[in-house]
Amino acid sequence: MKILVTLCVAVFLPASPAAAAGIRRAQPGPEMERLTKALSGTWSVTVNLAPNEHRPKGGVRKGEEVWRRGPGGFSLIEDYHSTDEQGEHNGLAIMWWDDNVHRYQVMWCDDGPPGCMVYALGATWQGNDLVLRHNWEEGGKKFESRQVTSDITPTSFRQSSYEGESRGELKTVFSILASKVTKSN
Repeated sequence: MKILVTLCVAVFLPASPAAAAGIRRAQPGPEMERLTKALSGTWSVTVNLAPNEHRPKGGVRKGEEVWRRGPGGFSLIEDYHSTDEQGEHNGLAIMWWDDNVHRYQVMWCDDGPPGCMVYALGATWQGNDLVLRHNWEEGGKKFESRQVTSDITPTSFRQSSYEGESRGELKTVFSILASKVTKSN
């Protein structure tokens, strides 16, 4: 009988202090729902690298991006992996809506210097395009970058990255074509 009473009490106890106080758990806002709907899933990617001083002929990387909800759905996490003639490349992005500044905050970490960075100007939707912006100083000069995710459909998207000196022409750094990977039965 003692075991039955203990079991019954345990079944009816609230799962958390918030539940005990009758507080409803916060839900992700429409901004995170839109981002999650646009990017969640596993994507096969082809990355075309523009020519530069390190790659005079440019290059191509092939790989995969996996986008998934973070804890509680308040963030979106990207796991990135690709390969090219120089080897493997890995990255991790975390995006979340910051209502204080009315934009997504974006952190990117990868296997190259500086390791991790937070996009200074975050990301916003401009029409149907997701635009990430960043600026920084290097060698006494100011630079900016813009990354545009466009042509977003349930099965594909394009992403183009541009950078250059502030107030100057931004040049293409890379472009990505992503195709949704469907699970076979």
